[in-house]
Amino acid sequence: MIDRVSFRAFVAATEDEVRVREALSVFVPLDRISKTAALGHFGNEMAILEAALRKKETAAFLSILREQLPSPELQKLRREMEDRLEGEGRFHLRLDKQAAYQGLLRLTDSADALDVTILIKTFPARREEALKILSELL
Repeated sequence: MIDRVSFRAFVAATEDEVRVREALSVFVPLDRISKTAALGHFGNEMAILEAALRKKETAAFLSILREQLPSPELQKLRREMEDRLEGEGRFHLRLDKQAAYQGLLRLTDSADALDVTILIKTFPARREEALKILSELL
């Protein structure tokens, strides 16, 4: 069972925060995106935008992911499932922030990304069970 899908995006001082919010709004309503002010490594101002989907809402995200992520990238996610799964149930991926702003889904390894964490709940918590759930959903 997918319990939660969390999103996080860093907004550098040189970026347009509205555009980053619009990229996140592909997945979550704008009014559910929270902002935290932060300082970058060199003391530059930045913002951290965060949002989450819970329980039933997560199905819509997974549907968007399966339908809109190009087939080679979806295959890549499937191949890398074990490496992307932290502990017993935190699955990590990064979506290209610029592509999301344009309404496209693309995986990226870049730091300029929407960080996505999918929390998988199994009882008892077991990595093998989380991988099985992921393979069925992806």
